[in-house]
Amino acid sequence: MKAFAAVRSTVTVPIAPARAFDVFTGEIDTWYRRGSSALHAAAPSAGLRIEPGVGGRLVEVPCDPAEPPRERGRITAWDPPARLVFVDHRDTEVEVRFEAIDGGTRVTLEHRGLDRLPDEVAARLARYGWQRLAGWFESYVHTRSEESS
Repeated sequence: MKAFAAVRSTVTVPIAPARAFDVFTGEIDTWYRRGSSALHAAAPSAGLRIEPGVGGRLVEVPCDPAEPPRERGRITAWDPPARLVFVDHRDTEVEVRFEAIDGGTRVTLEHRGLDRLPDEVAARLARYGWQRLAGWFESYVHTRSEESS
């Protein structure tokens, strides 16, 4: 039996769910830290973006403008401001939920289907991937909130 079928990471940010959803999806290229990839980039990338709506893509923009964007996921649910779901390039599913709480939003990232991956890949994703990514998002939002105060 596999050690990891799913991994969940939760952070709290001091903004409303609609704003958190917009920052997560629309500003991913700003808060996502390239170079220590949670998305397992095949090659260095110049950017990352989410195309809104069901059927949209999570894409890495290559450094070489002659290369086409690399699809890293396909959006299967787009329900602003509550949730976003995509199937990634490994055919596993990632759900991001945005829940209003006192003082802001609870953001929960859940990555399912890790049991279909090799054990070492699932363990690495469980240990580093989404915990790291959620922390980057949380840090970015807190920094922006402090700057605008």
